[in-house]
Amino acid sequence: MNHELLLTFIKKHGNLSELEEESIKTFFVPIIVKKKQILIEKDSACNKLFFVITGLLRTFYIDNNGNEFTRRIAWESGFLTNMDSFRKNGMENNETIECIENAEILQITKKDLDKLLSTSENLARIYQLILEKYMAINIRRYHHLSTSTPLEMLIYFNKNYPSLKNRINDTILSSFLSISRKTLIRTKQELLRI
Repeated sequence: MNHELLLTFIKKHGNLSELEEESIKTFFVPIIVKKKQILIEKDSACNKLFFVITGLLRTFYIDNNGNEFTRRIAWESGFLTNMDSFRKNGMENNETIECIENAEILQITKKDLDKLLSTSENLARIYQLILEKYMAINIRRYHHLSTSTPLEMLIYFNKNYPSLKNRINDTILSSFLSISRKTLIRTKQELLRI
């Protein structure tokens, strides 16, 4: 497994020197994970950031009523972690990170990311740009979750996440849209009638 997809993604946000590329290759460790494998358990330290080469990962939590909510799904060229816990060196993690398709990923610990970013102002700037991009994506998603009907949310999902449409099951999709599975099935039928 190589780091070319990660380097290509980063280069969309700024230029890299050969030394920066080599540092990235050193600090991002390749691993292969299986479907349903847990990468980070709830209440354990979330001190890793993942980048997806192939496959799907998700981060989810279970509320006090036992309802599951998928907060984020990452696919090829996507990053995933519980950023709130990650920035606190893994403390206060209320989410589980799970592989939902066999995957090849790159991972970096918080400690190693801090080392990497401290070696280059350029990498620190690029990291900030990537964080801002992800923050904007999350703001748009939560806006739709809080202001849209289930039908509008499903239409938004189909339009903005076309690569996921046939890759996740209804249970995960309903938890991603914050609706019940029953409501999702009814909404899918409604969408077919439009």
